[in-house]
Amino acid sequence: MVKLFGRESRVEQHFREHAQLVYECVEMLQELMPYFYQGDFDALNEKVVEMSRIEHQADEVRRIMEIEFFKGAFLPFDREDRIILAELVDSVADMTQETAYGICLSRVQFPPKFEDDFREMVDAVCAAAQVLKECVELLDQDLAKSIAKAHEVEANEEAVDMIERRILKRLYDAYRDGEFGILKLLELKNTVIRLGNITDRAEDASDRVLIMVAKRRG
Repeated sequence: MVKLFGRESRVEQHFREHAQLVYECVEMLQELMPYFYQGDFDALNEKVVEMSRIEHQADEVRRIMEIEFFKGAFLPFDREDRIILAELVDSVADMTQETAYGICLSRVQFPPKFEDDFREMVDAVCAAAQVLKECVELLDQDLAKSIAKAHEVEANEEAVDMIERRILKRLYDAYRDGEFGILKLLELKNTVIRLGNITDRAEDASDRVLIMVAKRRG
């Protein structure tokens, strides 16, 4: 039993490490996006490569956890939930990387009047990712606090949705006023939607935490 508990303790540590790496991946947006605003796509591409390294590290930690589950860490019902949670948290990093790649490939000239809006959205997305990290960290320490963090992720997702809708409306208004063409509209729209999808996936992960807590309480 000592060996089993030791294995479970290692997996719990991997969970925290994985959540931290996923958060670092999302946090990279704050370093990457200014290059998008400035039109410096060479520097932006370097940041995308750096983000990819972090995302790869997160994948490696997730694979280590899966091997531990295969070896029998945790009871079957808890094992399944943890595998699902790890995949959902990992999808946050996947969506972040997809967003960064999309920006890099578009090479669209960013309209300066939207910089404050995009900064606000990126800050809100990063805040949601940080709360998700805390939510996962607390899962094996304090269930009540983990629940509170899960609800906070949901609130952050709703806040990002409101910012997303506001930016999309402003983009369409600018397009109709002839400030830029359809291609720029579509590329900027896709970026906004992808940023919003990051918090959607964070909320999906936090919802799984709530399910896990409910099961533990019986």
